[in-house]
Amino acid sequence: MIPFAIMVLVFWHLKITPFGHRNLLFSDMGAQYVPILEYLRTTILSGHFHLFSLSLGTGSGLIPLLTYYVISPFNLLIFLFPAAKITTALTWIIILKISTIGFSMAVFLRHAFLKTGWSLLLFSTAFSLCGFVTMYFYDMMWLDALIWLPIVALGLHRLVHHHHFGLYTVSLTITILSNYYMGYMTCLFSILYFVYLIIEHQSTPTPFKTVWQMHWPAIRQFVIGSLLAGGMTMVVLIPTALGMLLTGKNNVITENYNLSPLFGPEVLAQFGPAGSTYSGHLYHTPSVFMGTLMFLLLIVYFVSPRILAVEKKRTMWLLLAMGLGLLVTVLNTAWHMFQQPAGFPFRNVYFFTFLAIVTAYRAWQTHPAQTMNDPQKILALVWGAGLLTIGFVAVKILPKLYYKMEPTYNNSLYLHSQPAFHLLSLALGLLLLNTMLLFISEWRPARIGLMALIIFAELGGSFLVGTRGIEFGSQTAFTKAYKADTGLLKQVGAAKPKPNLHRVEFLHSTISEAYKGAYNHYNDPLLFNYAGVSSYSSTLEEQARVFQHDLGYFSPNVRRISLQGYTHVTDTLLGVKYRLNSYKTPPITPLTTYAGFGFAVPERLAHVQLYDQDALTNQQKVLDALGAPANTLAAASILKTTQRPVTKADATSIPDRTATKQSGKQYLQTITLRVNATGLLHGFSPADNIVYSSLKVNGKKAKPLTNADGYRYIMNFGQRTKGTVLKISYVTDDPKAHRPNQFASLNQAVYRKFTQKLAQQRFKLGPTSGVSWISGTVTGTAKRQLLYVSIPMTPGWTAKVNGKPVRIQSAMHAKSLVPVVKNYPGMIGIPLQRGENKVTLTYQTPGLKLGALISLACLALFFVLWFMSEWLRPLEARHAKPKA
Repeated sequence: MIPFAIMVLVFWHLKITPFGHRNLLFSDMGAQYVPILEYLRTTILSGHFHLFSLSLGTGSGLIPLLTYYVISPFNLLIFLFPAAKITTALTWIIILKISTIGFSMAVFLRHAFLKTGWSLLLFSTAFSLCGFVTMYFYDMMWLDALIWLPIVALGLHRLVHHHHFGLYTVSLTITILSNYYMGYMTCLFSILYFVYLIIEHQSTPTPFKTVWQMHWPAIRQFVIGSLLAGGMTMVVLIPTALGMLLTGKNNVITENYNLSPLFGPEVLAQFGPAGSTYSGHLYHTPSVFMGTLMFLLLIVYFVSPRILAVEKKRTMWLLLAMGLGLLVTVLNTAWHMFQQPAGFPFRNVYFFTFLAIVTAYRAWQTHPAQTMNDPQKILALVWGAGLLTIGFVAVKILPKLYYKMEPTYNNSLYLHSQPAFHLLSLALGLLLLNTMLLFISEWRPARIGLMALIIFAELGGSFLVGTRGIEFGSQTAFTKAYKADTGLLKQVGAAKPKPNLHRVEFLHSTISEAYKGAYNHYNDPLLFNYAGVSSYSSTLEEQARVFQHDLGYFSPNVRRISLQGYTHVTDTLLGVKYRLNSYKTPPITPLTTYAGFGFAVPERLAHVQLYDQDALTNQQKVLDALGAPANTLAAASILKTTQRPVTKADATSIPDRTATKQSGKQYLQTITLRVNATGLLHGFSPADNIVYSSLKVNGKKAKPLTNADGYRYIMNFGQRTKGTVLKISYVTDDPKAHRPNQFASLNQAVYRKFTQKLAQQRFKLGPTSGVSWISGTVTGTAKRQLLYVSIPMTPGWTAKVNGKPVRIQSAMHAKSLVPVVKNYPGMIGIPLQRGENKVTLTYQTPGLKLGALISLACLALFFVLWFMSEWLRPLEARHAKPKA
């Protein structure tokens, strides 16, 4: 109840719903958790939940997304709230999770050390509101791991001391099921902590062979219990692993395997309060804060005469092992599943905090006021003050030095994430006050109560300071906008599955008004449950992203694909039937270029190779393969190109947040061109030297809705008539930037007639078609013997034509150059016979059946072994007759 009360007070002070008009629509919470959980709530309640979703980009399996973001019993609370109030549900979920962390830590301390008393609550609360929670509470999928960590540790204590592996195996299984990413880290921690426990109580250094022999029963049970935990989670691990192998996160970056340090002694400043804020969340020092009292007791452990030198040495090695996992790049990469985090670094820091608090609790049990003499008490104070001072002095010097030596983006973020130097006086004052209270000889309730008030205020205050820089969303605006946008989508039948599947591009929903920070609409399809083309998650399938990117869609990294960069060609290829924009009149634009969710195409489309950084050329290849008239995509005529140095007035027109690559002199280039076809005019810069936020057409701003500076995408200059002369201007750092830039118009009348011909042989879906089972008819001809379906050709799909299985082909291939050079399949292609074909597409999650069988077998084996070792044998021992 103590963490619960602290969190309620903090959120009440911040006016977070239900305690005010604000909500948690920021960062990953607003961009990912809210849309993902709302999608889950809507699809389950409507009875249309599938393990494949067309709301994830152009289509993706759902298991990896669920296992990474969703599987937590706390998320059941979302079903108690309406869609427009889901943000309130998330507030309560976070509060309850943090409260439960304190509860599980109290359970661990009570049963692992067989001690009780009110003082135990100081330590459990310190863990529930530690620095990790302060910095990452809004990535709430990680909080479940902190709930189960103390239970896993308690299970290891029981395994070593009593040879009971049940609690360890069950708690580790639940940890992995809750979030396999943090579960992986917990497995690594379990190995370290188990080794520590089996050597913990040896009063003298003991040879490894002797320790192995003494603890062989525990070692055997640890191995078996760990394997069973892994086996029982295969129902999610196998399909998730197969799904994650399809993402761009499986690329190997050699720099992540260096032996270089990731920080220096400035990390010691983090033991003081209020050392981290949200402003530095992308890259910062490890958040090791746990309260000044915990820090002091950690030092007392190594000063106290009541603790044997050999125990201090073993504890030091354990803490050092965890610390090196934070410090050394290659070890840190290994802790993070062999991928360096993209933002939110040092996600494994809470293991160090847990061990530090447990060590502090051991020091508390020695009653330092009675067992330490005055010089030892002074030494503890001096050590604490010295370490804090070193940390804050390093903060003033080293981050600046790192940036000067290597001015990288991460070093810039690191420099600006450091705590203010004046916080040293606060840290030293709290250290002195806690020292005075700790070393008073009599343990009176008033003194423990004062200690509690201090540490609770520290924890709550640091949490509050940690929210600085957060642009909280508006709950009032969210409720209003959600209802308005949902109503607009209902008009185009996008919010529920229908036999005539189609996609919608919602360019600009009013939901953005609920976000105070930048909102790029990536996950609107999930939030409103419609088939779209954009997505943002750590489980985004790379082949689909690369395919869209090669066609001109904006994609800043392997986790995001935007709906910016569309053309009518991509509308046809992706089955987009409506384009919506809440801020235009009318807000709904039916697309005449829609030819169906699938249609028959020439076989040569299967052999089209798309190339990265050449989007308009790729679209011309697609048009040629489809058999479009030669004049469909008409290049504009460049009449004149001028340039001059950028003035201050030009620079002020570019938003401050623009992340450009310009490092030298900048130029304003103006291209005068003549449009050679009536239709949408597009531009593309293969050399990537355009600052898109500076774009102007005839002097009017034409920047994209999403900040795309530093990347490539197809620009849209609107509907233009043949013969129109335009002036397009932009800022660049390359005087020759205009040379490779391409400008072309899609002949609207010609292309519309062409798509009407495509639609004559469209894939006519039957009334029973859903998302993961699609059935319909299509006519094949001599010139069109391939059915093109606008779903990525990913594992899991099987096809039948006229009742007979056929091999799915790749309609087009896509290629990436960044982050790695690799070729990918495109969309689904199915060979057709001449005449009418009945085609059935079925999706089954790869690895799900195998994983389920392994999990069931391991579950049965676990119950047998548990019954024999923890129930049957102890029962036999109790009833055995004593020997004479």
